[in-house]
Amino acid sequence: QTSADVHDVSSFGLPPDCGPGGAGGACTNAMMLALNENPNPTWTDLLERMRQILKEKRFTQVPQLSSSKPIDLTATFDLTPGSNRASKALFIGINYVGQQGELNGCHNDVIQMKQFIESQQFENAEFKILMDDGENEDPTHKNVINGMRWLVDGAQAGDALFMHYSGHGGSMPDDNGDEADGKDETLVPVDYQSAGQIRDDVIFEELVARLPAGVTLKVVMDCCHSGSILDLPFSFQANDSNADAGYPTELPANGNFDWNKAMRVGTRLMEMYKGNAGMAAMG
Repeated sequence: QTSADVHDVSSFGLPPDCGPGGAGGACTNAMMLALNENPNPTWTDLLERMRQILKEKRFTQVPQLSSSKPIDLTATFDLTPGSNRASKALFIGINYVGQQGELNGCHNDVIQMKQFIESQQFENAEFKILMDDGENEDPTHKNVINGMRWLVDGAQAGDALFMHYSGHGGSMPDDNGDEADGKDETLVPVDYQSAGQIRDDVIFEELVARLPAGVTLKVVMDCCHSGSILDLPFSFQANDSNADAGYPTELPANGNFDWNKAMRVGTRLMEMYKGNAGMAAMG
């Protein structure tokens, strides 16, 4: 998906109290409209309604769901499943103010998503916001990585975490041979011209591999290449052909997932944990 491809989100028909209006991301606004219409959809319902909305609005974006484990797609969408308690939420919105490729709606996406999350049992959770708006912490390469570490640091079984990213996504030539298509997907921090982009391998190591057992993390990525950027072993793309063929009842395996990479990352993290002062020594 791309982030700022809606110049006026009022075209989505969202209620006035759903966010600041103005520009925004097609993915974020399609999700918000779908949940406004049906606050308790199944995963299948949510994916299908988002697909319909994007198609009706003549956007080419395709919703995609990825997970570290199989998901019952007939189960109700829930950010705090079971007895999990909302703990932390990280929001990243980058408009690249004054740069080539400047966007317009990423800050609005964050404001809208934060408002929604606060209605989903996250009202007492810790929030961290990274935006290039001169008011919040800048979404630099370093701060985005540190934000991911903050999100998972101290997490315990029973915690529910959330992350939302709205900004540019990209791809780069794979640098370690673990991508079937020969490309790493990336997040693009505000200082990408000097600090570089953030590869999916780094995101997997910092955000996914560090999660303790029993912790749930939901991530919404509103950017190019977002469906595959977390490199997770189960995935479904809600494109027209897959929808016409019928939604599966369980999230299918991602045939391109590199289990060897997961083992390498896990082994490295364990060695660093054993050899130094615990998780704080990693990175």
